[in-house]
Amino acid sequence: MCTLMRKELVIIFLLIAGCLNSSASSLPLDKMLAQLDDFLEHKDQYVEQKEKKIAEWRQQLGEVVSNERRYEACIHLFNEYKSYKYDSAYVYANKCLSLAQSLDNRGYVAEAKGGIVFCLLSSGLFKEAFDVISKIDITDVPLSVQVSYYSLYSRLYYDIADYNHEAPFQNEYVQKGSVYTDSLLVLLPKQSLKWWYAIGQKQMKERHYDASIHSFSTLLQRTDVDMHMEAIISSSMGWMYYERGDMDRAMTFLIRAAISDIRSATKETTALRVLAGLLYEHGDINRANNYIRLALEDANFYNARHRKIEVGSILPIIEQDRFNIVQKQRNVLIGFVSLVSLLFILLLIATLVIYKQVKKLRSARRIIEERNLQLQQTNDLLSEANNIKDEYIGYSFYLNSEYIDKMESVYKMIGRKIAARQYDDLRISFKESDLNKERDNMYASFDETFLKLFPGFISSYNKLFPVEERLKGDHERSLTPEMRIFALIRLGICETERIAKFLNYSVHTINTYKTRVKNKSLVSNEQFEAKIMEIASVMSK
Repeated sequence: MCTLMRKELVIIFLLIAGCLNSSASSLPLDKMLAQLDDFLEHKDQYVEQKEKKIAEWRQQLGEVVSNERRYEACIHLFNEYKSYKYDSAYVYANKCLSLAQSLDNRGYVAEAKGGIVFCLLSSGLFKEAFDVISKIDITDVPLSVQVSYYSLYSRLYYDIADYNHEAPFQNEYVQKGSVYTDSLLVLLPKQSLKWWYAIGQKQMKERHYDASIHSFSTLLQRTDVDMHMEAIISSSMGWMYYERGDMDRAMTFLIRAAISDIRSATKETTALRVLAGLLYEHGDINRANNYIRLALEDANFYNARHRKIEVGSILPIIEQDRFNIVQKQRNVLIGFVSLVSLLFILLLIATLVIYKQVKKLRSARRIIEERNLQLQQTNDLLSEANNIKDEYIGYSFYLNSEYIDKMESVYKMIGRKIAARQYDDLRISFKESDLNKERDNMYASFDETFLKLFPGFISSYNKLFPVEERLKGDHERSLTPEMRIFALIRLGICETERIAKFLNYSVHTINTYKTRVKNKSLVSNEQFEAKIMEIASVMSK
């Protein structure tokens, strides 16, 4: 209800603006179109009001008994329906005629037939309208019926002229319509509402647009103009401004006419259709399409054949242009989507390439890290080997020096014995030279030097065997023969022949020792020597 009241205030403002300036509204067109859109959105509220009033008259028709009262109810229902729904208006016009004939009332009969003529005229059945109106007898009928009669006749000829554009025939129909308008003007009080409307209508049909606009503007300034007549007047002024090429004023009055049609719940209307055509010419295709569809809804609701034809003549044109616009938008959208898809594919390809490159870089980095680790390990081994080599070089120098001292003592002793011809003593001295003892000394010296380099060798070696197989007793200072084999391997002497020569064993004995030791180990034979190589030296710590 509040929404309707706000709309009423807007309309009052528009009407006041129209009274101050009959040629144009004070509101810009875009704001007026927005107001029209708002009214169109809520037009069902006005239809509900119309239906409520119709329901009240129907209820009254069902309650009255006398034909006189029934006629009054039917004529009211006809007036409610005549610009709202053609079929129902025609039904009630015929009911009025039937009741008028039963009442034998000449005025009622003429009025009812006039209602039928209005329905036929509104539906475009001009021949049928002529057939009915030509049989109306207005002798001794009320003045209001005579006014309606001449008004219908003038409208009939004017409407035919609008649909027949052939110059001689159109002019003839306009002249005949004006003749009936003149007869109408004789009956009407001068300066009255209907008098001004008849004058303006005649001037418009005779293309005296300035005079007609003045007459209609005078009407719009009056307070007794109902909403339906205001719609007709505004629509007529919009059409005249269109004919004069003043599109802004044309649309202004057509908008006012369309709003008045909505407020009066009028379905037999042309304003919205004509406005749609003007908007189409101005390039507002979407709004034009919306308005022409609403105009078609009204025409279908009213069920007037010629109104459907009028709408149908422009609807396909607007629809085609709207389709073209939608098609262009669709093509643009397809192009945009295609471009986005292409960019997405390129991005995906780039992502895959980058991913592969990153994967390669990671793999290369991992290889480099592994190589660096291997290099570091190799460097550590080389460093360890160099340290061991340095240690053993010193050890070798010491042994060689000691050996040379011993040999020097032996040579001196031999020289003395030979000089003294003590050959038996010399033989005894050689027997006392114990090579095995010298070899044991060499092994002890080796053990001492090796354990300096690998102080944890014995304990690490023992951990490779079960508890019961581990060496017990004093083995922290010396190595067993088996240990010496793997000590030499730890030093990098892996050839069995070299190991056998150093330890004064046969190759077979060395292999036997190695196999026997590995079989006792907790690790597999293949991993045993690798575990030996993992034993850290004092240089690597």
